Amino acid sequence: MLPIESMLSTRGVRLVAKAGCWHQRAIDRALRLLSLGRMSRYLTSYVTTIGRTIYVPADWERWSLAAREDILRHELVHVAQFDRLGPPLMALLYLFVPLPVGLAYFRARFEKEAYTETLRCAFERGGRAEAEALRASILRSFTGPDYLWMWPYPEALDRWFTSTLDQLAETRV
Repeated sequence: MLPIESMLSTRGVRLVAKAGCWHQRAIDRALRLLSLGRMSRYLTSYVTTIGRTIYVPADWERWSLAAREDILRHELVHVAQFDRLGPPLMALLYLFVPLPVGLAYFRARFEKEAYTETLRCAFERGGRAEAEALRASILRSFTGPDYLWMWPYPEALDRWFTSTLDQLAETRV
């Protein structure tokens, strides 16, 4: 068990197997429909936070320690967002404002905050080069089916990514 995993319970955060929850299976079906089948790995490849519960795939324990650490740090940002806004407002903003598909300003904003932590993890482990190696996959996540094409402006995302790496480099000096 990772130190961060044992710390979760002291913060009131639980890890729960995704496939065992009816609502996670329902979300999986909805995402498959909304993405026309392009988002088909929700239950098996993605970690999801709702409130103080982090839903993980069945093979979570087989993921590398570094991957689990990075993802839990990312997901703890979402826990803090839920704490700050409350579950109803967080869900409304994340899922529907202004649109559920194609232009989801708040979803992109919340994910930028969480992916900044992901980049911080990579930066701590291997410097700017390791964080830079995540650029293509993170930008694809924002503009592709992973988050239902939440942000249609790849150039703006690229600028955000570069700016975030610049800030991380400044704080590391």
